Amino acid sequence: MSAVENIRPRGGYVTIRLTSRWPWNPLSLFVGMASGSRQFSHAVALIGDRGYEASMTHGCRAGTVDELMAGVVVYRDMHVWVPNLDAAMAFAEAQVGKGYDWAGAVGIPFTYSEDWSDDTRWWCSDLVFAIVLAGGTRLFDPAVMRRVRPADLQMVDYPKTAIMRANHMAL
Repeated sequence: MSAVENIRPRGGYVTIRLTSRWPWNPLSLFVGMASGSRQFSHAVALIGDRGYEASMTHGCRAGTVDELMAGVVVYRDMHVWVPNLDAAMAFAEAQVGKGYDWAGAVGIPFTYSEDWSDDTRWWCSDLVFAIVLAGGTRLFDPAVMRRVRPADLQMVDYPKTAIMRANHMAL
């Protein structure tokens, strides 16, 4: 067996961070409620000190945790083990610069059964789900779960932190 064949994937954690910008951003409350959650309207994937998101204002982007937390009022983390962290990171990096899925976002209450697998554009929770799936962990059966909302991610049976106020916000 060669040295290349003997290399095993590096496992690690992807942190799914559910966030809300409410009350500072009224659209955050609307998106959250339309997608079935009063608490959270957005999802970000964190791998080490780098975060990945699909947002209405930026499309798919990567940045530091601080950059992606700008304007966030509250958040909750869920740490998900993936057997191939490098594959999750490579997939996430490959999505940077792609567009935001406006059709999915505008029709949140109506697109629950639509296909999320168009990888030319993403909305936040679909991107987070796909990053974790690329790392080898299935949170949902992709053949059944066609759209993933922040509320769906919150219902996944993994331990979660308490709901936290963002550091830059006054208590």
